[in-house]
Amino acid sequence: MTKKRAPLRTTKKHLARAERERIQSRWLLGVTIAIAVVAIGILGYGWFDSAYVQPKKTIAIVNGDTITKGEFQGRVRIFQRELMSQLNSYVQMEQFFASDPQTIASIRELQNQIRTQLAYPEIIGQDVIIAMIREALVRQEAERLGIHVLPENVERQIQQNFGFYPDGTPTPFPTPTPDATRMAEIAVVSEPTTEPSPTSTLPQTPFPTATPYVLEAYEDDYELFLDSLSAFDISESDFIAYVEAQLLEDKLREQFQPEIEDKAEHVLIQHIFTLEEEIAQEALEQLESGDVWDDIVLEYSQDPSSRESSGDLGWNTLNDLVALFGQMGIVAFSAPVIEVVGPIESQQGWHILRVMDRQDREISQAAYQEAVDNAFEAWIAELTADAEITVEDEWLDHLPPSGPLGI
Repeated sequence: MTKKRAPLRTTKKHLARAERERIQSRWLLGVTIAIAVVAIGILGYGWFDSAYVQPKKTIAIVNGDTITKGEFQGRVRIFQRELMSQLNSYVQMEQFFASDPQTIASIRELQNQIRTQLAYPEIIGQDVIIAMIREALVRQEAERLGIHVLPENVERQIQQNFGFYPDGTPTPFPTPTPDATRMAEIAVVSEPTTEPSPTSTLPQTPFPTATPYVLEAYEDDYELFLDSLSAFDISESDFIAYVEAQLLEDKLREQFQPEIEDKAEHVLIQHIFTLEEEIAQEALEQLESGDVWDDIVLEYSQDPSSRESSGDLGWNTLNDLVALFGQMGIVAFSAPVIEVVGPIESQQGWHILRVMDRQDREISQAAYQEAVDNAFEAWIAELTADAEITVEDEWLDHLPPSGPLGI
């Protein structure tokens, strides 16, 4: 028969040991909870600091208005993205100018300039600070004058940037092109084609009618655009603030238009053009000896576009002549009618000039817009000089990472 085991008795020693283990478990649980609380607190503070404290740090102060770290970083990223877009455009342009080494060299030089900017974020950062200080001054003056940009104005501008006109305004469907200023720089180095283009005798096939750009298509494109912004850590609010600042400056610039005269003194001017100073001097001596201007133009001028029209350069303002001839343009503009001036050197060669008439005439739209821009920029310069502006010394420390630049 199997013996039954006597039941274990709980002794004081067992009780003491159990109590110690219970206390140790409680302490261990308490320490674990405390560590978890501290860790969560650190993570929470890090998130709070990153999401709310850091973006509110001050980068610059303009007449009491602050430019924050968040605003600064958002704008830097927008500038980086725009530079990348330009760079990609120039890379794509190379295939269209593969047979023109001179143009290819100019395109690659522009590419290298952009790569240099992207490689040194402090260059972009400094430009951004200057631009945001300007925006702050514009915003303050617009507020003083009661000029505002409404949210619907911003939305309409964004829609138009995408070629979407909800009111049914007919628009072409443009092909994306690089910045016009850069294209102008490239065009300068390209030699004009002198051979006439062949005329086609084949019947022309009409282009198919474009599919209307409807709201749904625009919204899809806009969502894709926002996704492309997020790749650079650019928020929609950063982008909207950027568009709003541009619209506000445009509105303020319009205030200068009524103040700018759309007329200016012009002179009707003729020239004799030569590539060499000696030939120009010889032509001048012939004029001084009494030879007829038209005969000297035909004999000496090397400008094929004006030889048959007495060397006519058309009506020009003082600014036009200064752009052509530098300070000697002032001398030519001020000359009495029929008086001969020269020889004057330009980048192209040598010119003998004479003024045929003088009138107040309407200036070109480009000249008028330039006058408006000059007046506006002079006003901005005055605002900047009078403003109280402080830029924090450590702004370089707040530059955002370069992001997906791929340079």
